[in-house]
Amino acid sequence: MQSLTSAASLYLKTMTRRTEHRNFKKVVAIVGDGFIEKIYFDQLKELEQLEDVVIKPELPGKAHKGGSYKRIIESAKSLVEKGYDHVYCLIDFDTVISEKKIAAFKNDIACLDPDYFTVYINNPCFETWVLLHFEKTAKLFGSCEEVSAKILPFIKGYNKRQDYLKRKNIYKTLRPYLDNAIQNAASLELNRSDHSDKKPRAEIFKIFKVLNLPPPQTFPNR
Repeated sequence: MQSLTSAASLYLKTMTRRTEHRNFKKVVAIVGDGFIEKIYFDQLKELEQLEDVVIKPELPGKAHKGGSYKRIIESAKSLVEKGYDHVYCLIDFDTVISEKKIAAFKNDIACLDPDYFTVYINNPCFETWVLLHFEKTAKLFGSCEEVSAKILPFIKGYNKRQDYLKRKNIYKTLRPYLDNAIQNAASLELNRSDHSDKKPRAEIFKIFKVLNLPPPQTFPNR
């Protein structure tokens, strides 16, 4: 009963806000597992100069005892209550697998209202999306470190340090190869139900349809 009451409260708050602000720009939030997602989308927002959508990258706070994906969902719900029209949750699936919470994860995701929440899985992690800009692969990776090692031939010196990602401007570096990444990521979704949950995945590609970005190009000072 309590969860039903909470859901009703969230619905009423959201509908009230939408009625009051229906003529305003759609406000979208993106909630990620770590700082690399925030840096990537901050750089995207700046470079693309988006006008039709406001992107607010958000990072969850302290770890939740139920697993990292739960804190992302909690953060997403909080953002909807604050007035966001839709929240996109980026989940690194390696943690879900290692914590043996696949069934719980699927159940929790099924309970989210698709009008306000969309969950995108990156398996094992965000680096899969980076790799797919350069290489089509369905290899089962055992860790994020394995994926990062595969990126090195394409981006010399690639690593996950914040200062490196900011200095390199990782989004700008990858942008000319975005169409390639989208095609490679989309191919991993074919006959998805016939494959193991450990199959690599980068559902993040779907968000670019929402953003409606212009065709890839080579930017100055790449």
